[in-house]
Amino acid sequence: MLFSQGIAAAPSLNLEQPPKPLNRLEVERPLPPGPPRWIEDYRFLDDPAKRTDPFDGLRYQRLSESAWLQTGGEARYRFDTFRDPVFGRRGVNTDHYIQQRLQLHADLHLFDDAVRTFVQLENTRTWNKAIYGPFDQSRTELHQAFIDLNTPLAGGKLMTRIGRQELGYGEQVLVTYRDGPNIRINFDGLRLSWNQPGGYRLDAFALRPVVTGEDSFDDGSDNAVKFYGLYGTLPLAGSLQLDVYGFGQEKDQRSLNGLSGAEQRYTGGVRLFGKADGWDWSWDLMGQGGHLDGAQIRAWAVSSETGYRLAGAWKPRLAMRLDAASGDDRPGDDRAGTFDPLYPKNGVYGNSGLTTLANLYLVGPLLTLAPQPTLQLESGLFAVWRQNTNDGVYLPGMVTVPGSAASSARKTGNLWRNNLRWRPLPYLTLDLEYSYFQAGAAIRQADGDSTSYLSAATTFRF
Repeated sequence: MLFSQGIAAAPSLNLEQPPKPLNRLEVERPLPPGPPRWIEDYRFLDDPAKRTDPFDGLRYQRLSESAWLQTGGEARYRFDTFRDPVFGRRGVNTDHYIQQRLQLHADLHLFDDAVRTFVQLENTRTWNKAIYGPFDQSRTELHQAFIDLNTPLAGGKLMTRIGRQELGYGEQVLVTYRDGPNIRINFDGLRLSWNQPGGYRLDAFALRPVVTGEDSFDDGSDNAVKFYGLYGTLPLAGSLQLDVYGFGQEKDQRSLNGLSGAEQRYTGGVRLFGKADGWDWSWDLMGQGGHLDGAQIRAWAVSSETGYRLAGAWKPRLAMRLDAASGDDRPGDDRAGTFDPLYPKNGVYGNSGLTTLANLYLVGPLLTLAPQPTLQLESGLFAVWRQNTNDGVYLPGMVTVPGSAASSARKTGNLWRNNLRWRPLPYLTLDLEYSYFQAGAAIRQADGDSTSYLSAATTFRF
């Protein structure tokens, strides 16, 4: 399943899932920030009576009986402030900065959608940031540019997509476009997607991640990395559904836990998910094998969230989060035990970038409230430990907190994360996030400190 069907609201793992586009867009448009723009379908605007939004004339044009053009854009400005970023281990006490993301896209459909071309330009800027990362700034770039060929096959439809594209599967534990950072993740390559009525789906892809540069039009494929795989969805009994997937990633050069050399990492997993009688659940079980510099890879992970939505005012949803991922027991030996989450969203952990699904135990509750249809709040409190005390504390990008591998303590700390999303108008979204990571003994033994993070973003979309 390319995306799970949840509530598109505050920017977290649970709240950033796109709704069914056609029905939702007839009620309000565009979609909230998060989902890729290429899922939008505005053909219902052929009916003049449904052109009730002031931007409808821009977003949809019927060109002929078999052709139409959709256009759209986004302007996001975000202010972030950290106290002791990266647990104070980067030599910076405070970091305050502003980020800009501007996007424009054109989506041309020909021959009754047998052929489609999607192009998205993007401009990303960051001002005053002390600790730069690869997803902060790339100026003006071709963020997405692909061609779709749609053909009937075996009672369903086969889509062949070639070019630069965003990608996300399931709860996006391993593969995501990731809306939080200034530059969303994109790939170059080929994807095949076969859909059949009844909820059956099978995807196959062969891609290379895009490497960002800080100047305009200098992004390109990472020719040292190959990423390929299969992802299928099977409806089971009642409301229960099953995703089955297998991914392969090959890197010409990788350094991890005292090993350095070529890596072939293979990930297999299943996801059980569904909704029934107020309950919702999504459970991913994953294993990894392969080789890194002659060492065997043997790693595992679990990512799960189980929730219940109460009836009545504010629509409260209570949920429990439980994540676990293996670490390495003896760095540098003939076994590599650290789980690599590949291209994760990390949304449930917040945008502070302080943890990821590697050498980790994480457990805690979440509470979601919707005082109004346009206002949603989510708060989570998580306890975090290292799965293996011989391995370090991992940040997004599989970078360890300096000195953490030498710590003897298991407790990483406690993470308190809060999100608020308000949409006063369908095309205007305001997001606030505050998180506090109370450093545990594993961080303090590495001379680290607690980190606080505050973010305020405004997004205009048409």
